[in-house]
Formats: sequence, C-alpha cells, structure tokens
Amino acid sequence: MSLITGLRDLYPHLGFDDRPLAASCDDGWLGILHAFLDDADKAMAAGGTFMIQQVKEKMGCLHIHYTTSDVAPDASRAIADAHRLASARSFHICEICGRRGRLSNFGGLWKVVCSEHADGKLGKGVVPFVGPLDADDSYSPEADSFVAARPTAAEFDAAPIIDGWVVEEQGESGSRPWLYGWFFGKPDIGDGEHGHTSPIVQMDDMVPPRWVRTGGRLYRLGMYYPPAEREIRYWVQKLSRRPVAYGAPPGGSDDIEAMLTFLRSSGRVRSMKVDRMEQSYRAEQEGYELNRGEG
Repeated sequence: MSLITGLRDLYPHLGFDDRPLAASCDDGWLGILHAFLDDADKAMAAGGTFMIQQVKEKMGCLHIHYTTSDVAPDASRAIADAHRLASARSFHICEICGRRGRLSNFGGLWKVVCSEHADGKLGKGVVPFVGPLDADDSYSPEADSFVAARPTAAEFDAAPIIDGWVVEEQGESGSRPWLYGWFFGKPDIGDGEHGHTSPIVQMDDMVPPRWVRTGGRLYRLGMYYPPAEREIRYWVQKLSRRPVAYGAPPGGSDDIEAMLTFLRSSGRVRSMKVDRMEQSYRAEQEGYELNRGEG
C-alpha cells in the first residue's frame, strides 16, 4: 500500500493526488504527516476543499505541497501554521525510523537521521551544525512534546522490551490507555513475567510500532499478536506457571489448535470461555484471509 493510499484512507474528507511521485519521503516522517493532516482535517470542518499535491524531502526538510479553495481565512491560517510546524519538526526527527534525529550531510545529500542511521548505506554523515536552524525561529523541539518524547537511538537500545503486547483501552473515563505484555530487561519485574505499564504518553507512528513511551519509561516493542490469538497464548502461558523464555512465543509454540486442545483438557478454564476464544480466533483468521485476498 502506498504512502498516499494509507493517508487517504485515514483522512477521507481530504483530497490526495495519486500520482506515483506524489510522495517521496521515508516512513519515519509518517507521524509528522499524520499530525499535519489531523490539523488540516479539523480546519476544513467549516467547509471548502483541500488537496495534497506532493509530499517530499528537500535539503533535509519535509515539504508538503497542498492547495485549498473556498476556505475561510481562519482555517487557511490554521493549515499554514500546521504546515510550518510540520517542516520545523522534520529537522529533528529521523526520516528513516522516526526517532530523534539531526540534519546531516552525506557528501552533498542532506538528510535528517538518528545516530544509528548517520552511518549506513548512505555512508557516514557529517552533522553540519549544533544549535537552532534559524536564529529568528522561536520553535524549540524540547518544548514540543511531539518531538521531545521520541527516543534517541541510544535510549531505544537501552530500553526494556515488551513482548506479546496489547493496548488496553478500558479504564476510568478520560484515562489514557496502557500496555499489557511480557517484560524483559525491566528492573522491577522478572524477565518473562506478564504485567502492565503506566499510561501511554506517546507511541511510535511506524507500522508496526517499535517503541512506546509511558508515564514511567520508554519500552521497545517486541512481537505483536492479534487480540484473539494473544488471549489464547496468555491463558496457556498462565496455566504453565512459568515465565516466557526470551525469544520464545507465549504459549510455547505456534500451534494454536494444540493450545485450544490443552485449554479444554486442563479443566482450569471454563469450556464456554474456550469456545468464545476459539470463535474469536476463527473470525480473526477469516478477516485476515479476506484482507489478504482484497490486497
């Protein structure tokens, strides 16, 4: 699926040019684009038309070319402000992976990259400066939570891992979601033990996401399982009464049928609950097969 197609599906009220060259930047800037389009979508609620013509990287900066018509002056200013903010943010976010980055020069090619991607297939980048990009620009990345919450490459590498994670949306009214999963490298919980995080502050925009920042710390995100499959794995692992071994799938294997048989024979999970888990799993698999066929 192309970048433009994915954005069009998320923002159906906005217009997008479908030409192959309409989008030419790496996925690390997806979050910036989502934030800009969300602001544009809100501004367009009063009426008019909006069309994204091109999204590209030029001299290390994100450039979003768009047109509007029949748009109220306040809405036009709001979109222009969102555009300036998106461009400012792009100078501080790695275009490749979405972590904190800096503008670097690769033999004449300018690109914003994190420390990991500053030395890779493009060669070794040279950071041309330290300090603000524009002395007259009041934008501060440290004051912008969208940028400040993103990890550096070093922070990411040192973060504990949550495997088999799931976002828990339920909670008190107005409360933020958190994650459940099996933890590795977290000081206050044994490796392979199941638990939950504090509320989510920010989650990686990449698909699939690779990190999440909560109220307490940064985590790397490991294996993700669809909800129904994960529930089956959770109960099999819980009944085994032992932690998950690092690198091993929760439940001990990838044979879901064998796991369902185990749950039925264990006598420790009500048959109606196992039936419900199996039905949800079958429906989940049918949905994936249908989506695969349409793709």
